[in-house]
Amino acid sequence: SVGRLTMIPLQEEVEVRVKRVCIAGLERTRNDIVAEQVKEVLSARTLREALLRSLRAQERLQDLDLFKHVSVHLDAARDESGRPLEGMQVTYFVKEYRLVSSSISASAGTQSGDASFSLGLRNLFGRGEHLRAVSSTTVPHWGQSLQLLFSKPYYRDITKILLFSVGNTDMKRPFSKYDEHLIGSRLELKFPSWLGQHSLAHVLDWRQLHGFCSGTPMSIREQAGHTMKSSIRHSLDADERDNPLMPRNGYKVHVEQEVAGFGGDVFFGKAEIQTQLYKELFRGMVLSLSLWGGLLRNFSPSKINDRFLLGGPNTLRGFGLWGVGPREQGCSLGGNAYWASGLHLYAPLPFVSDTGLFERIRLHAFTTAGNLTQSDGFPRVKDMFSGVRCSCGVGLYFRLGLAQLELNYTLPLRATASDMVNPGLHFGIGVEML
Repeated sequence: SVGRLTMIPLQEEVEVRVKRVCIAGLERTRNDIVAEQVKEVLSARTLREALLRSLRAQERLQDLDLFKHVSVHLDAARDESGRPLEGMQVTYFVKEYRLVSSSISASAGTQSGDASFSLGLRNLFGRGEHLRAVSSTTVPHWGQSLQLLFSKPYYRDITKILLFSVGNTDMKRPFSKYDEHLIGSRLELKFPSWLGQHSLAHVLDWRQLHGFCSGTPMSIREQAGHTMKSSIRHSLDADERDNPLMPRNGYKVHVEQEVAGFGGDVFFGKAEIQTQLYKELFRGMVLSLSLWGGLLRNFSPSKINDRFLLGGPNTLRGFGLWGVGPREQGCSLGGNAYWASGLHLYAPLPFVSDTGLFERIRLHAFTTAGNLTQSDGFPRVKDMFSGVRCSCGVGLYFRLGLAQLELNYTLPLRATASDMVNPGLHFGIGVEML
């Protein structure tokens, strides 16, 4: 087994020849997709190369997400009758997932969370294809969505994945007192580069604004009815943190651009960037800096469901949910430009061991600042830094898988008369937080 072979001194360049590579346990999976992942093993010329290439191929087979487990065995090559042959044989033992799969999950973004149930067919045609139907409920919007998603990796390079989805979504927007119905499709290609992980997608959405109440301002009522958005969207994610759950050093960057106007009746250009920097000051004490910003340039009448929103326990703490920026009759109107920053200091809990559950809990002190503006064209720098909102606070930070949880006492330091200020004790949860 690999466990025994790793005891051999790998600096000794023992010459070997890999005669055969076998994969045991295939049922629905086609030979070509797995053969592509293990072919480099056959070109090994030393024992060290054979071992390292076998382990890399094992990782690639696991990354296909087709097998519950993958193990590898290196032995002398034998023919079909069991007689020994010259050279080495590498055998992979795999156990495929079942065809039908289901899952229940919960996730959270910067301003909302959702609970979803999915039912899918895994490895549908034998080359890594997945077909899933996903039903989800989103809070605090209390929205409902139903999506059908199909994904397929490129068998010669499984880091490249093609995805297609169609779906129907109904969302309530209580912060602006309207509802939105959306039917859309998305064709997406995911691929890596030296910069990070890319996503290139065409998005086609038919959208309807409706469900207005007596308190909905006229500027939102005027946007009632149907719009068709056809856009090209690109995103880039680079993650150089030393630990994705509790980082001490490194950085993470997310950049997204969208251009709408390839058909439809909505025309705009939109860009957004989110960065996070981490630096350990002392043992266990980490300083973090978050910088976010976004710009929207409209070439057709501006739509509220395309604008940026800011405020709440996951962005500018100490303000109500989407409580920063232009407002009318108590409703958030959104903006076409924003920036936000957060400076955080994390420290381990005193008088307890930094292991087990306590390893994921930190004391947390922070200050946040930012601004959201609305203008006809590109905003002036003076406008972006006029009326800056800021807040500070202390609390507890907890990491639960990919989700971040915070329990903070927050004090707004600067706000405008139209902002929805919300001091005191607050709870926030999200995957991405300022």
